[in-house]
Amino acid sequence: MKKVFLVVPFMLALYACNDDSTTGTNKDTKQEPTHEEVVSEQPKNEVTYLASTAEWKIDDRLQEPAEDTVCEICNMKVYTKDHDLGVFSAQSVKPDGSIAFYDDIGCLLNAELVQNQTNEKFVRDYITLNWIDVEEATAVKTDMKSPMNWGYIFFAFEEDAKAYISENPTAKVEELDVIKQAAKERREKMMQEKGDHEQHSEDQHGTEETHSH
Repeated sequence: MKKVFLVVPFMLALYACNDDSTTGTNKDTKQEPTHEEVVSEQPKNEVTYLASTAEWKIDDRLQEPAEDTVCEICNMKVYTKDHDLGVFSAQSVKPDGSIAFYDDIGCLLNAELVQNQTNEKFVRDYITLNWIDVEEATAVKTDMKSPMNWGYIFFAFEEDAKAYISENPTAKVEELDVIKQAAKERREKMMQEKGDHEQHSEDQHGTEETHSH
């Protein structure tokens, strides 16, 4: 009988140890962190990097300018993607589906005023040079010299714009409506000056004809 009583407590203790071990194993089992958890634990600059290299939605309608492409509005050269000034190039998709290129943001915006229509407007993301919808982009005013001296660059992700501004204190975020108004006013001023010049030329021509008679 004594042997039986000795064996039973021993078996119970062994069972208890095995049960604790199994329970401990379950408690120590770790699940893989989610993508959101990984991103949230990243330093700020790495989160920006992840945003900049995110998957892009490719719009099959969009194209790349050729070496001899000129701006639809000002007829100046539209720079290709691999040129330093190519970051300022823009394009639009018109209501009829046709593509037009522009050398700078002002021409892209004023094209709608000139043609009295609403276009889908695209600019380059400063980080990747991919095409992005200007209405969804973050615009940053810089001291950079662009083809028409606007100096605006665009970012698909606000984090990237903030990172750029932190490294370039003179740069600032600008609302698209402000750029649109500035582009409109510049065009109106240019047209006024052009009209004044043509009127002056006509006046001179009329004076010369009068003198000749």
